[in-house]
Amino acid sequence: MTFLRLTSLVALTFCASFAQAQSAAPKELSALLASQAAAEALTSCDKLGHKVSVTVLDRNGLTRAVLKHERATPHTLDSSRGKAYTIVTLGPLFKKDLQSELVAQLAANPAAAALASVPGILLLPGAVLIKSGDEVIGSIGVGGSPSGLVDEGCAKAGLEKIASSLK
Repeated sequence: MTFLRLTSLVALTFCASFAQAQSAAPKELSALLASQAAAEALTSCDKLGHKVSVTVLDRNGLTRAVLKHERATPHTLDSSRGKAYTIVTLGPLFKKDLQSELVAQLAANPAAAALASVPGILLLPGAVLIKSGDEVIGSIGVGGSPSGLVDEGCAKAGLEKIASSLK
């Protein structure tokens, strides 16, 4: 009887540990959510009369979705990606969710100017982090409007579109 109880206890402990490990697994940004966020960001800017591009990246800086308005200029693709890449890689380090806040903080630090020479980094407003709880799972970058703050507003609209699915 004691052996049976011990075996049951070990099995239950293993199952509990496995369940805890499963729940601790990082959340991922699905292609569907990334596409919905990109579409909303593009639509939001289009309603304002701005022809932009939108890039959605996962936590590792890999592309999950890209949309370019048919009349957006080609460089908007690079700027939307650069902004999304910058916030997803530097935002967590500096505890910033918005590219505009990150840019402002870095502008106040003369040594941070060197970051502009890092490949892929674009220190302009226009991107937001995507989080599930406190966990960063991606970013949305927008490029092409006359203002980085307008771009960032469109990125926020994309994030708001998928916010209820991120919990």
